[in-house]
Amino acid sequence: MKTALFTASYNRPDLFLEVLKGLEQNKDDLENIDVYHYIDGGVDSKQQELLAHIKNSNLEFEEIILRDENYGVGRNLIGARRDLYEKLGYERVILVEDDLIPGPNFIKTSLKLADWARQYNDIGMTQVWNLPKENMTEDHLHLVEATHTHSVTYCMDVEVWNEIKETLYDYEAEYLTGVSYQKKKWRAIRRKFMKPRYVTQRPTRQGKLLLPQGYEYPPPFGPRLKRTVPTSQDAITSLALWQKGFARIATLAPRARLKGEFGVHCTPEIFENLGLNKQGEYVWEQSVPTEFALA
Repeated sequence: MKTALFTASYNRPDLFLEVLKGLEQNKDDLENIDVYHYIDGGVDSKQQELLAHIKNSNLEFEEIILRDENYGVGRNLIGARRDLYEKLGYERVILVEDDLIPGPNFIKTSLKLADWARQYNDIGMTQVWNLPKENMTEDHLHLVEATHTHSVTYCMDVEVWNEIKETLYDYEAEYLTGVSYQKKKWRAIRRKFMKPRYVTQRPTRQGKLLLPQGYEYPPPFGPRLKRTVPTSQDAITSLALWQKGFARIATLAPRARLKGEFGVHCTPEIFENLGLNKQGEYVWEQSVPTEFALA
């Protein structure tokens, strides 16, 4: 399968350097994956520092895309996926954000989980980072759960992208293009864009399904849209998956560590309130499972 991995970064070079070092631990598993780096521009961007880190890394890369302005997270991620799936013809894309530090076997596990999930018509996104509710052991390495929590650094195949992309493109065109991130129309996104899609009847996908009938997989934002629901690109991606009947699965045992205490949507207080300061073990040297199971 023709596979690409891309990183997205803006102005956190020290953190991004840790991401690159984490990926270097997975170098052998990246041999047949094309790596791209999408670096946002603008006044506060650290493009040159980020560029230097990439060029000093031992990782090979296909291309570095230097944005000429601050696209913002939403436009940067949507635009990168448009490039990779549609212009360059990749069949699978792995997103690695600038604050998730990969551990050993991160890439191998990502690929094995995505391969396994392809047999099920109701799985749209796979992820090998999670915030476990209990201590993880070797016995948990093959277990997954369907979750909406913390959509960060994930893998998606082109068939799924083709089903959800119009929702992302409509959101991009109406609310992101020509508007700074700070001036996004938050209320309009919730009321006019999200709500009509959220209240429509969710379809049941046909064919072989992972989630059995009666499996409790709640809507991504609760039974109704509140004024506090996020309106980010991640939220719209979750919405697009939901309205097409897809679920996102994540391994119970994390294969990476999230370190973004400071960011667009995060502060140290929020980081702690979300429980992210209590993340579990993520360095697993054991063999990577080829078969997985719902927890």
